[in-house]
This record gives sequence, structure tokens and C-alpha cells, in this order.
Amino acid sequence: MPNLPFELIEDILRRLPVKTLKRFRAVAKSWCFLIDSENFIKSHLRQTLMSKSYRRLILGGLGLYIIDLDSPDRAHAIKPPFYYKSVDAISNSCNGIVLVMSEPPVLWNPFSRSYKILPDCSIEHRTGLDSYSKTTYGFGYDSRNDDYKVVRVVEFRNEITHRWKYSETEIYGLKSNCWRKIEGFPYPLPFLRGHWRVHVNSAMHSLVDEPDHIRVGKIMAFRLEDEKHYEVMMPPGTRVRGVDLSLDVIGGCLSVVCTQRSRVVIWVMKDYGVKESWTKLLSISPPAIERDDFVKPLVYSREGDKILLNCDDKRLVWYDLNKRTVDEVSVDGMPFVFYAEACVETLISLDGPVAVKKQGPQGRENEKAKEKKIRNKRDDFLSEGFKLVL
Repeated sequence: MPNLPFELIEDILRRLPVKTLKRFRAVAKSWCFLIDSENFIKSHLRQTLMSKSYRRLILGGLGLYIIDLDSPDRAHAIKPPFYYKSVDAISNSCNGIVLVMSEPPVLWNPFSRSYKILPDCSIEHRTGLDSYSKTTYGFGYDSRNDDYKVVRVVEFRNEITHRWKYSETEIYGLKSNCWRKIEGFPYPLPFLRGHWRVHVNSAMHSLVDEPDHIRVGKIMAFRLEDEKHYEVMMPPGTRVRGVDLSLDVIGGCLSVVCTQRSRVVIWVMKDYGVKESWTKLLSISPPAIERDDFVKPLVYSREGDKILLNCDDKRLVWYDLNKRTVDEVSVDGMPFVFYAEACVETLISLDGPVAVKKQGPQGRENEKAKEKKIRNKRDDFLSEGFKLVL
């Protein structure tokens, strides 16, 4: 059998799932070098996102489960390689990585099976006599510095009125593997499950209270690249009073879910930061959903004509955007109550030396030498590796 060009072989491997690639590492050293290389890991991620392949749902709450969105017929139980309690929560998925709010918190890629237990935060917080503290975590990717970051906000509130007083904030970078204190958030975060999941455009987003209103009134963002706060404009004509508002992410776009009198309206910001790009995605009400359902958008179908909705953390339904109809998703082994996060399979590792250390001149030279070694082994790759698989 004639040898295939190396570029074609690499392109074929780039389209395979993580589990298969993990097995293929044992075929030959050249395969292992390629699959473990930073360039291949990033190109595999880009290919997966572009082709909308290997998309999964992670279900949390009563244990952990994964559902294949291409064939959502069964929920498969998964067991983390670290201590995990059922009360622990999982944050948003960012490039296949999730933050587990255990003690201590853990960054985890459930597909590459790598994880990073975050170091203890040595910064002490003193609570006043008339106050109590509440800790909230956020997680996202700093694209400018190619770093995954965790933000820890400790809020102090009056123990009687529960009014927000002030906050203290630390940020963790995977490259530096340490916490550092930054300026506290100048606004209160809503009472969440201990984290906020809305990560878009290298920034974390939250609905916050207006000073003179009881309910949330505006969207505030924290940009991970330069650690700056800024406001994102609401959809046009959005009412605050008498409406339950929540933030989400769908198809990589910021979305606002408005619930009023059992009618749910979902808006998406097609062009991030452009107020005029807010578009009404859907409006749904009983009998398509049950009365008082809390609705969370999860993911578009591969064709983009349907959207998967989590209804009250009890049911999954596909909503047809053209026909405006609903089909309930029947999944064997799914827990009766859950929270769900959409994610993709990636090879990103959290336990390698590159992931936890800044590369100095010597590190960069080593990386160049490693890439040269891969190039020099291409002939071996073709002769001993690919023939074994075929």
C-alpha cells in the first residue's frame, strides 16, 4: 500500500474522537509525539468546533453522566479520577474543560481524563461581626494570553438584610499555577449555585442588581484578558419588573431568557457587543412547556434548525425553530433531576508541564526541538504507524 502524504494522515487523525486518539498513541512513538503536540491539540479543537462533531452533554446533580448529542439515547455514568461528592457543582464547559466546585476546586477534562487540583488560596478574608460571606467561582479562557483562568469572588453581606457590602477577589491562572489578589468586584453577584456559567468572548457575564430595583437590571461582564469590568446592553424593550431574567450561552452567543406568566422568550446577541444584533430566537409557552418551567437553552442541532432546551432541570426537549413544535428527548439512564452543560470532546491536558509552567527561553527551545523531532520522524510515522492501523 503506498504511503499517504503526512498532511493527509494528520488531517484524518484530526477528525477522530478523543478516545480513539488516546488508543492510537500506543501505535508508534511518532503517533504519540504528534497527538500530544500542542499544535495538533489546538487543530483538533478547531476542527471539532468547525464541524460540530463530538458534542456532549454533561449532567450533574445526582452523580455525573455524559450524553452523546449525535445519538442521545443513553446517559453514561462517569466517575472522576478525584474525590467528588454529589453535592459538588460543575461550571460551564470551556474547550472541553470544566471547573468542579469541590474543596479544593478542580479543573477537569473528562475526555482526556486529565485534571488539575487548584492550590490553596492563601489570602485570608475577615468577616465583620454583622456580616457573612459567600464565595462564587467563575471559569473561562483568556484567548489573548492562551491561559485558562478561575476567578474567586468572596462577597460580604449584612446578616440581617442580606444587602451586599463589598467583595474581595482572587484570580488563578493555569500557566502560573497560583492565585493572586485583584480589585474586588464593584457590584453584587446574584445568589447562584456558587458559580456563574456565562463565558463568552473571553469574558464572564452576570445579571446584577440595579441599586433602586429589587430584581436584576443590567448585564455586567468581567474580561479575563485585562481584568476589566464593563456593561453589555440588554435586548431592546426588555422589561425588568415582573419578569424573571437569566443569562445563558447558545451557539457561542450571549443569550437572555425572559420568563413572564409562563411565557418564555429567548434572545441571542448575534454580534457580540453590538446592541442592534440582539435577535429574538424563540417564544414558547404551554402546552409546549409546562407552566412555571425554568427553561435553559443548551445547544443547536447540527443543522441549526432546532434548539435543545432544559426544562426545569427535569426534561430535555428539542424545539423546532421553523415549525415551532416540541419533541421530548427520551434518554435511558438519565437521573430524574439534573443540571446540564453542553461541551465538546478535546485533547487539552491539565496535568502536563506545559499546562502549569510559564515557558522561558529554555522551554521554548525545548518545544522547538520537540517539533523538529516530530518532523524528522515523519518517514517513520508513515512506514510503521499508519500501516498498522490500516
